[in-house]
Amino acid sequence: MNDIIVSIDRSDTARRTLQTAAALATSAGVNLHVVLHAERTRPVGAAVGTDRFHRDWFVDAEHYLTNATALLQAPSITTASTWQDPVAVLCEEAERLQARLIVMGNRRGRGIRRAFGSVTRRAVRQAPCEVVAAAGRDRHTASNVSANLAPRHVLAADAAG
Repeated sequence: MNDIIVSIDRSDTARRTLQTAAALATSAGVNLHVVLHAERTRPVGAAVGTDRFHRDWFVDAEHYLTNATALLQAPSITTASTWQDPVAVLCEEAERLQARLIVMGNRRGRGIRRAFGSVTRRAVRQAPCEVVAAAGRDRHTASNVSANLAPRHVLAADAAG
């Protein structure tokens, strides 16, 4: 209850957004739930002599999450990996956890991405809780989180939704 959910992929923007969300969770004294959106790939298997190796998207995602969260400072951290629609998964997780906030990176899309809407914009409209879009630039560190989450970074759905 009152968890903070952060949506990440493997980008630098997501790494910085994860740090921002961890600082917020620490300040609020709540659980940080990290959701990784991974590309679903076919499993790869190989055998060398008697050794067998198997890799798939889920194993890679779990490994990435373990490394990404290893050095974070937060009261508690839980994780989830998915290859499905990011907005649908974030909304389901927010309802399941009764989250107070979803933190997402904002890559400031251009051209056709901006015209048709970003994942963050869709999340703002559909999420059952507040959504914060962190700018994702290097100035986001745990020591200056509150200054970087000024109102201009908070997206809100209009009344027409």
